[in-house]
Amino acid sequence: MAVSYAQHRRFLLTYLQPQRVRVLLLAVLLLGSIGLQLLMPQILARFIDLARGGVAPEVLARLAAVFLGVALTGNLVSALSVYASENVGWTATNKVREDLALHCLRLGLPFHNAKTPGEMIERVDGDVTQLSAFFSQFVIKVLGNVALLAGILVLLYRADWRVGIVYTAFTVTTLLLLRRLMEAAIPVFKEARQAGAMLLGFLEERLSGTEDIRASGAVSYVLRRLSEALRNQLENSRRAWLRGTMMWATTAVLLAVGSALAFGMGAWLLRRGLITVGTVYLFFHYTEMLRRPLEQITRQMQELQRA
Repeated sequence: MAVSYAQHRRFLLTYLQPQRVRVLLLAVLLLGSIGLQLLMPQILARFIDLARGGVAPEVLARLAAVFLGVALTGNLVSALSVYASENVGWTATNKVREDLALHCLRLGLPFHNAKTPGEMIERVDGDVTQLSAFFSQFVIKVLGNVALLAGILVLLYRADWRVGIVYTAFTVTTLLLLRRLMEAAIPVFKEARQAGAMLLGFLEERLSGTEDIRASGAVSYVLRRLSEALRNQLENSRRAWLRGTMMWATTAVLLAVGSALAFGMGAWLLRRGLITVGTVYLFFHYTEMLRRPLEQITRQMQELQRA
């Protein structure tokens, strides 16, 4: 059964509301980290324009010191935000694990008879471990990178409205294309998870009954079934890996197009005297910064569906 994004949102809020203070602290750290990331290229662009203008070396030295201070502060804030994110994520995940274990204990015998112990372990522990990435990395990487993406586009509009329009269209097109690829890959990832759970269930059940298997002369039959389960997992895992690789390759091609746009538009506007060399640097740097949010948003959407 497909899970909608509204259901994912309700699930996320259910387990994050008890940690409201930690989540608020995480949001502050995240916004601070994003602001510092966006500020550093502005300082470098200013440095380039002042250096070309022949200002005094003392002015450039002060600007370089400011850049180093911002960079060090940004790294510190980023590290603190990652720590806070992991703390929130694992706390929420442990609560999910408790609720799921209690839910399974309340189910009747028909359910437990239909599921092998190995499959239950994989579903209760393995799938919930996937949720740790959903809680910790989804918040910091998806929501954070959406904010970073919006900040980059705003600053590109501030540098030149024509560049802002082009990159807004480029970003929207890229996200829509990657979403279509992701939706096509969702069933493949689900089949891979199911194949892994079935394999673990098969192994646990057969390993616990090795004496009975030998006594009944069923060793060859069990080995044949194991070979089939391994082949099934390999095929499903390979298909999932290929879909993931396709999304990564598509992202790489689109970002190469984005870099070409930055150089092309920057050269055209510079030749007409509409921008400075520092602004051309801003175009290129912000285009490179687009790579990370686009890649991580796509990757976390995959993890969201796996979870």
